Amino acid sequence: MALDKSSSGRNALARSVADICLEESTALSGREIELVFDILHTLIHTVEMRVRRDLAQRLAPRRDVPRDLIVTLANDQIDVAYPVLVESEVLEDADLIDITRAQRATHQIAITLRERVSPIVSEALVETNNLDVIDSLMRNPSAELAPPTMQRLVELSRETPPLRRPLLQRHDLSPELAWQMSSWVGEALKEYITENYPAEYDRIELEIDEAVRDIAAGDTAQPDLATQLAEIERAGGITAATLIQTLRDENIELFEALFARLTGIDTVAMPVIVYDPGGEPFAIACKACGVEAGEFEQLYLLLAKTLAGEHADESEELKRILAYYRNLDDMAARSVVAEWRRAPSKAWQTA
Repeated sequence: MALDKSSSGRNALARSVADICLEESTALSGREIELVFDILHTLIHTVEMRVRRDLAQRLAPRRDVPRDLIVTLANDQIDVAYPVLVESEVLEDADLIDITRAQRATHQIAITLRERVSPIVSEALVETNNLDVIDSLMRNPSAELAPPTMQRLVELSRETPPLRRPLLQRHDLSPELAWQMSSWVGEALKEYITENYPAEYDRIELEIDEAVRDIAAGDTAQPDLATQLAEIERAGGITAATLIQTLRDENIELFEALFARLTGIDTVAMPVIVYDPGGEPFAIACKACGVEAGEFEQLYLLLAKTLAGEHADESEELKRILAYYRNLDDMAARSVVAEWRRAPSKAWQTA
């Protein structure tokens, strides 16, 4: 096999080395294992992606893999890098920070899913200012956030509604910061703060009560999320037109809840489906629900404008996602969404 310099020969060699030497039942000496990894490191740049992906899945749980080989796989395309970024304990904080700064959001999101994310890695992820990355990080209860990073997230939530609920649901959010957020969150989240931080409420009630009453007096009282959902369903159900109007009203929290109800997917998967930078998961979900191409275009543009103030009417990105939507097979989209309903975590892999 080593004499065969063709692509197929290299693929066969890499697979054979992995099959023979990386099985749990294989008894190799330390030196023999080193030689195996040297061979794989030499081949890794010459084999096809499916072979690299298979190697990454095999090597991700191992602790004896050379760091440079794991770093190489972690910087590969996301299909290859994903298991290594999520699982490998060989990667050090410095590696994860370098990857965060050098790679795209897909790699960054994979890092947020690790069993443990250190404070300095969390800080680097927050510095990306990418909504999907930050949301995924906050939904990982094992991610450690230093106080300055947490303060930054609280300030960011002032102008970024999708971050508010996952931030308030973190176990390490201090009562002081939670009540700081009460001045700009909706009624449902204010109630959540009151229920989950009652002692803090007793301490600072006199300080904030007057300000909260002033804000409430100047605004039209809004029904809570559950009431709004019930009213919309009674009025004719959730339609694309309903979603479009919700985005025009810039009610992101209600939009997420409506879209989750329409697709039948757990709300935990909404951030990656709705806010993925490429737009493909959102397109798949819309196609599965029978949203027309023209309605999808409106939804996509309103999301971009609401979340980032972007105008993509004539952009290549808009043309790309619309072409993707038109070419999507209805049956395939419904199949993918059915899998998301059964296992919401699969949405991350799709994104």
